[in-house]
Amino acid sequence: MATTKMIKKVDGKEVVFDNSIIQDNHKVTVGVVYNTNKNRKDLVVYDTHSWSGDVTGAYPTVPYNDTGRYEVFIHQGLEGSKGGVVYADGTDSTARKWLVAFDTPNNKCYVEAGPIGPTDWNVVEVHLNKSEGYSNYTDPAFGGKAAARVHSLDDVTNRRLDVFFSY
Repeated sequence: MATTKMIKKVDGKEVVFDNSIIQDNHKVTVGVVYNTNKNRKDLVVYDTHSWSGDVTGAYPTVPYNDTGRYEVFIHQGLEGSKGGVVYADGTDSTARKWLVAFDTPNNKCYVEAGPIGPTDWNVVEVHLNKSEGYSNYTDPAFGGKAAARVHSLDDVTNRRLDVFFSY
């Protein structure tokens, strides 16, 4: 295990990651998730998938906030991170979901927004493989919006994934 702390600036704030959770030689993706949905509900994890690497700990619940507050997750792997998470604002038939998938070794991300329901990760991977470093989507029926961008954190191995969910 690494013995130092990883300190990264995220939107002008220092976020300290205890390197006891960062494995040696792993490439790290720092996911920064914002939730500004108009129904003012917290977003909870609905589904997850990892093709390469793993989330460290757990994906966080993302509280509603219109003042720029965010939650952070870490996904890491020897070859980098390729995974996805689906957030939802509830579990009943009127709930909405937001999806972000990322392939940071290839600087790709993909987003969706829409009604709650099962996730076909094979279809998501097809879309992710065709995507680029920026993705946005607006649900045509209900207006849920999702956007994401992958960029270098501070070197060529570590990446930052900015994710914005609104409605």
